[in-house]
Amino acid sequence: MTINTGHHRWTRFLACLLAAALAVSPLATAQDWTGQRLPTIPDDSSSQDDVSPDDIIPQDEPDTTRDSGGGGGSDWTVPAIVAGTAATVLLVRWLRERRQAAKRPTADERDKQVNLQQQGPEFAPIYNTSAFAAIGLVQGNWPFVLDFAHDEPVIVTLRISARGVPDIYTLRFPFGAYETGHHRLQFQLPPAFGDSERPAAIAVTATDSSGKQTAPSFRVLALGCGPRAVGSVAIEEVTFLPRLIRAQAREQASYRFFSRSDFPSVMADFMRVEPAEDGERHFFVDEEPIDGGVSAGRSIEPQQWDGRDAGQRISAGTHRLKIRAWAPTRGWLTVWSDSRVDVSP
Repeated sequence: MTINTGHHRWTRFLACLLAAALAVSPLATAQDWTGQRLPTIPDDSSSQDDVSPDDIIPQDEPDTTRDSGGGGGSDWTVPAIVAGTAATVLLVRWLRERRQAAKRPTADERDKQVNLQQQGPEFAPIYNTSAFAAIGLVQGNWPFVLDFAHDEPVIVTLRISARGVPDIYTLRFPFGAYETGHHRLQFQLPPAFGDSERPAAIAVTATDSSGKQTAPSFRVLALGCGPRAVGSVAIEEVTFLPRLIRAQAREQASYRFFSRSDFPSVMADFMRVEPAEDGERHFFVDEEPIDGGVSAGRSIEPQQWDGRDAGQRISAGTHRLKIRAWAPTRGWLTVWSDSRVDVSP
């Protein structure tokens, strides 16, 4: 199993089964990390420690709180994520509940797989980009990708809790003061995730170097799983322009993107963004399907958005574009625009 690393627009990821350390050089070449001792940060400690891969993954998350929250019952609905440290606690709690529910599959949970194949990955209508969750299909040996950027030192943690898999797989990496910028983490899921698709809860948290506070500068750019979604990030060159539109003057924003894969189903989600000291908040505004999906090696024709929500009310403020693309049995990908559009009345 290999890891690609980098510090430019299209960069890295690494093995989930064998947790690997970030390379010292930001442009290091692919390496085989099998059998090496690699740095991680245990869930019950904010200090860095060296442990063997077998000590890291798979593992159970600790019971960090007895507070309720994060979605109840056996459904797979993504909870609305609260801010700050409470968000990371809520996510861990929610993943534990999802794992328990996975031991008692119901007809509703089996229906969830069909829904994900038909409607694509799910996100909460409100989430903190430094601590958020999604629901998507996974399979053993499928590639997985997380693309992101940050302006300050950060610890990025990825957790995956899949139906029928008893452990929550956890991967954690610190990025130091000289490793800020744009990164890609890419790896292959271990065989323990099975030989057929199954729903999984996927949680991403980004904290400061102390591990105690969420990182406000963390910006997720892409998240995906499956052979059609990953090689590099299969959707790129996402544009969302201009920087300002006046909705009452009937000005419109334009967006387009390039796809390296065939995705028969694509949805454009418009998210209003609010800054916060512990990470941006994203609020769902509206969605628009891309008729006919997208074809490999092509850019879509420019699409328009009028700056209004699903109720045709003007959505004043700053917005990002979120593209969700999926194929029924070949994976899914979500990409966020780095560019933003301000909507004024």
